[in-house]
Amino acid sequence: MHFMFPSLCFIIENMEELLTITAIEPQKRKKGRYNIYADGEYVASLGAEAIVKAGIRTGAPISRKALDDAVLADNVQYAFDSAVALLAHGRRTRGELEQRLRSRGVAEEAIAPALDKLESYGYVDDMAYAQEFVRSDIASGRWGRAAVAYRLREKRLPRDIIDQAMLCYTEEEEKRNARRQLEALISQNTGDKRQARQKAYAALARRGFSSDIINDLLSEADN
Repeated sequence: MHFMFPSLCFIIENMEELLTITAIEPQKRKKGRYNIYADGEYVASLGAEAIVKAGIRTGAPISRKALDDAVLADNVQYAFDSAVALLAHGRRTRGELEQRLRSRGVAEEAIAPALDKLESYGYVDDMAYAQEFVRSDIASGRWGRAAVAYRLREKRLPRDIIDQAMLCYTEEEEKRNARRQLEALISQNTGDKRQARQKAYAALARRGFSSDIINDLLSEADN
């Protein structure tokens, strides 16, 4: 009779590194946070819920993978809670939330899962945000299409979402908004006509209106 024994490499590859939890100490500065020690050395910082879910107890063994999974889950929860706190102050894009979470030192691998969870709940919707943003700028009449698109890029929105949202700001609407502003600008300048035109052109250009639209409107004003 021959017995088949697993190879040494197979055994090594499938052995899990086991640690023994030697202490769980509450942090002094952060309530509800605990420092975890294994085999006498610090190995992680976890919240109370993560500790309970992972079954971490003093004197109990835990695999390195189980500990790493607990740390990731805890980081994702922290990222989620931090993002919710940011959203309490107003709507934000996914890109803005990513930037703010990174600046707070949130673990990179925890950011995407946390924001995916927020998206599934409907709290982050870049397309809806972009469309509402464009409609608001159209209604205000202050900005041309180039400026609106630039402002959306500042919100760290993806290019495809910006392009889709900008479809509702037509050339006709931009021209209408530019005409209203041009009339107001010209009425404020009662001096030299040439100088008034130059100032009006510069003002509209700064607000992102198309040079073609500005020139067309100035030509109309001369007739």
